[in-house]
Amino acid sequence: MEDAKQKQKLWYDRKTVKRQFRPGELVLVVAPSRPTKLSVQWIGPGEIVQQLSKTNYVVKFPEKDEICVYHVNMLKQYHRRAENINLLYLEDNLKLEEEEDMPNLELDHDASEWSKFINGIQQNSKLSKLQREELEELLCKCSNNFSNNPGCTDLAEHDIELEYDRPMVAKPYRMSPRQIDILEREVNKMIELKIVEPGESDFTSPLILAEVPGKDARPCVDYRRLNKVTRTQYFPLPNIEELIKKVSAAKYISVLDLTREYWQIPLSPRAQRYAAFVTTLGTFRPLRLPFGLKMRRNIYIVDTPYVRQIIVFLTYRKKLNPS
Repeated sequence: MEDAKQKQKLWYDRKTVKRQFRPGELVLVVAPSRPTKLSVQWIGPGEIVQQLSKTNYVVKFPEKDEICVYHVNMLKQYHRRAENINLLYLEDNLKLEEEEDMPNLELDHDASEWSKFINGIQQNSKLSKLQREELEELLCKCSNNFSNNPGCTDLAEHDIELEYDRPMVAKPYRMSPRQIDILEREVNKMIELKIVEPGESDFTSPLILAEVPGKDARPCVDYRRLNKVTRTQYFPLPNIEELIKKVSAAKYISVLDLTREYWQIPLSPRAQRYAAFVTTLGTFRPLRLPFGLKMRRNIYIVDTPYVRQIIVFLTYRKKLNPS
């Protein structure tokens, strides 16, 4: 009989965990809810004031200013969320990255910005006079490659594969007259850059204006419904350690930042149909990879191991020779 009792106890206690709290620790307490005593909920956190025995603890709730005794089975440890730590840069004139989902549409680069860029090279003390002259000559020769207007690659295109090909239409969101004026300007800019074109589709997603205090309102397509039925594709990521080892042998490293990198990837005809968006101005088909689509980052993993930046690493003489 005793052996049977021990076996039953061993089986009953197989998942038990020893719990012990120290004074000062925060805990949650299970207690009946107000609508019915049969329903319970966790309340707190409360602070352990004293341990009366192996199973009983005195708990104090600061907001209620009362002290109660609870059994250990009614307590569980409370874990605070990690505090956010601000990252500070001790660097003047720090340029913040553009937000991925709301690009700024500025046509062409300003001549004054290009002049400042060239002047910065001329004042660079880490290069010799001959090196500065050669670098300036190369940049001026290739100045057409530097622009605020996104280009378009012919090396790859983005395609969308759905779990089922069932039409999915949406109504345009209601906007104020002020928002409609902003939307019309932004859409006209995208048409001018050949990012979108007017068209029709049996798959449409609504477009909204994202307005952030201190920033200009920017268009953003709500692709949540489309992303739910988009088939997930998996691609292997490059080995970062191998890339760093390969780059570390170079004496000079140049980092080229792509202008609105997603808009440099064309869409397949099928993807243009799926990614169409609707506004109060009509329906439009994107010709380039729009922001907010699922799997949009994978096209850069397939095309190049660098998502946003291209790194050039060669010796100085080979590097200045674009051929």
